[in-house]
Amino acid sequence: MKKIYRALPAIVFVVFLAVMSVLLFLLPHRTYSENEKRMLADFPEVTGEAVMEGKFQEGLETFTADQVPGRDFFVGINAYWTLLTGRNAAQDIYYCDDGYLINAPKTYNDKIFSDNLTRFDQFAGKAGVPTDLIMVPSAGYLMEDLLPANHGEYHDDMLYDRAAELLQNTRIIDVRETMKAGVENGQVCYRTDHHLTSYGNYLLYRDFREACGKSCRDQNDYQVSSYDGFYGTTWSGSGYWFTSADTVELWDSGAQVQVTLRDGQKRTESDSLFFPAHLEDLDKYPVFLDGNHSIACISNPQAEEGALLVVRDSYAHCLSTFLAEGYQTVYLVDLRYYRESLSQFMAEHRVDRILYLYGVDNLMTDTNSAWLN
Repeated sequence: MKKIYRALPAIVFVVFLAVMSVLLFLLPHRTYSENEKRMLADFPEVTGEAVMEGKFQEGLETFTADQVPGRDFFVGINAYWTLLTGRNAAQDIYYCDDGYLINAPKTYNDKIFSDNLTRFDQFAGKAGVPTDLIMVPSAGYLMEDLLPANHGEYHDDMLYDRAAELLQNTRIIDVRETMKAGVENGQVCYRTDHHLTSYGNYLLYRDFREACGKSCRDQNDYQVSSYDGFYGTTWSGSGYWFTSADTVELWDSGAQVQVTLRDGQKRTESDSLFFPAHLEDLDKYPVFLDGNHSIACISNPQAEEGALLVVRDSYAHCLSTFLAEGYQTVYLVDLRYYRESLSQFMAEHRVDRILYLYGVDNLMTDTNSAWLN
């Protein structure tokens, strides 16, 4: 009997592995994880070359990790176990006070950051129109009081100083103090996503308009609609499945617009800045401008200003809903997907001002400014 008791853990472990292995191949394989918001690996192709080079083994390992039965459950168990064992500050996503999930600071890469800003500045010099840069501060920088003890150092202040050294043809609009003050008055950052809320984007828009010597409507002049159940990309990468959902707000100025989204030869037309079908998803952020597209054009003939070109990352999706009320035409170009000549684009389209809008983290990691020409 004692031998059985001693062998029981090993027996249970073997049975567990056997059951999981059977379920792995019998249960339907998922192609997409709604929680993690990414495509999952399928069973790798078996070829002699793949086996000899080790690619099949690597693919099988990825397939097993992605398709293991109860994956979401085990990911959550691992996340909360890490939290309970005091390793929160060592993770890529911090579990913070007030239910915030905040990305840890990115490793500072001066070459990527300097290359990005140098390319931006050189293009601005050639374009010959007023050009501004807004670097959106990281959530961890803005809400440091909520971070776990011994967290990593955020580089936002250093990046602003470095940008001032690099830029000659581009004006920096410093939004740091405005955003920090906003944290005291409302929710500037989502709890489950790295983007700014609509209120946070209103603050960016107000700073931009003031820097351009223009007025800005009061925030109470917008018609605001709220939708619960928003789980963003930070939540998806964390495993903290029991975190409370966010609320996404749509601030409607009432502007009559025409929106054209283009990806290669594909074009989508809309008479709204908001795409309500995405409100049915866990990640509702694509409700703004329908998510990522290579180029978007927003036309508002009733606006006072001319044409604005925004070279941007996804932080501009929500901001575009504010920019549209002030400009007759807003072009938004995402260099992650746009592979045409932007100089040629400007030669064919009227552009009165350029705005570079990027999160500081992306400026240290994204290398797609190399396509700026």
